[in-house]
Amino acid sequence: MTNILELNTQNSKIKELSSVLQYLISNKEMCNTQVTCDLFLDYAEQVTNHLYLEEKDVYRHLLNHNDSQVRNTSNDFFSGSIEIKRVFNEYLGRWCKHKKLRVIKHQEFMQDSKEIFELVLNRVNAETTILYPLIESALDKKIAA
Repeated sequence: MTNILELNTQNSKIKELSSVLQYLISNKEMCNTQVTCDLFLDYAEQVTNHLYLEEKDVYRHLLNHNDSQVRNTSNDFFSGSIEIKRVFNEYLGRWCKHKKLRVIKHQEFMQDSKEIFELVLNRVNAETTILYPLIESALDKKIAA
């Protein structure tokens, strides 16, 4: 199973990119620059890969755990992951065409981006404060048993 350090490292990178992008996209002229596009695509890849890694490596183990609290919490996070991917893919489909950021309506893009960044950051914070401690606890109990 993927270790918590790797997941936290991914979360830190997502938070950092989110902060930088929020700053860059607040300036209309910066939205369609190659630098912003590259960072945006990196952010999208980081979020997508992070959710995929959790689905592939984390939930697979936790959904079959003996402890019902572990199973229920992991099921909640897994369900949330599916919804986040759906919303995130809709957002990307609207603003990113052929691996290029296309911002024509700046205010709409800023509002959509603010909502996406908030959604992802809330998820990252919940993982850090709820899911990862639960994983560590479940692993500690498994090792002790």
